[in-house]
Amino acid sequence: MLTREDNELVTRTGPGTPMGEVLRRYWIPAFLARELPEPDCPPVRVQLLGEKLVGFRDSQGRIGLVDEFCPHRRASLWFGRNEDMGLRCVYHGWKFDVEGNCVDQMNEPEQFCHKIHLTAYPTTEMGGVIWAYMGPRERMPAPPAFEWTQVPETHRHCSKVWEECNWLQALEGGIDTSHAPILHRTITPNTSRPGVPVQGPFVRGKAPTLEVDVTDYGYRYVGIRPLDEDKTYVRSYHFVMPFTQIRPQQLGRSMGGGDQTNIAGHIWVPVDDENCMVWNWMYS
Repeated sequence: MLTREDNELVTRTGPGTPMGEVLRRYWIPAFLARELPEPDCPPVRVQLLGEKLVGFRDSQGRIGLVDEFCPHRRASLWFGRNEDMGLRCVYHGWKFDVEGNCVDQMNEPEQFCHKIHLTAYPTTEMGGVIWAYMGPRERMPAPPAFEWTQVPETHRHCSKVWEECNWLQALEGGIDTSHAPILHRTITPNTSRPGVPVQGPFVRGKAPTLEVDVTDYGYRYVGIRPLDEDKTYVRSYHFVMPFTQIRPQQLGRSMGGGDQTNIAGHIWVPVDDENCMVWNWMYS
């Protein structure tokens, strides 16, 4: 059990916090690509690691992720007009490009534009997701080329849900193999409802023994469950730093008649210190 001080240390993710600085060294899922479907579409709000931001796709399709609030009078740029290569504040008409540069000021002399810069973060679009990097530019890693981001769109599904829990304790629950056959089992046998079948080996297995293998990306571990008299049921997870889970699952038969293996997982992204966005992905 963590002390109160240690718990605060690992769950606070705002600017300047130790854990916030760690998480800012990784690419972070910010939007589903379909939330910004076309050039000059309406901007979208997002909050990441306690920072209130706005995303937009400019006239050339480039994606900007900037501070939500105009530096002039702090009006929300979510109300802004996304037009002609920039996001224009509706209050006094200041306009910003995807790099956060002020490119037009309708109520100021032209020479003042170059002095204004809005916080802006690099983005990349991969696997139907727009990812953001919020750390030092000189330490920016390669984009997150998980296998699920590389398969065709027809073989991939991605969604996200809001969870009223800090990111770390949400992640802790998500990578806990022990609760799954209890909480997620189906209520009755022979049902079409989603869930772990009550007659399947995952539910019938006894209490798991865990084995952990530390890796250079996080760790992988297995829950080993005695099953019947002479069998063992093994279920494995991968944990990828800082907040990604990967797990295999079988979902019926493929068109060729063999088992269709779908690999799925989650990413727990801090919204603020009390909420997170859980990204759910699956591919075959």
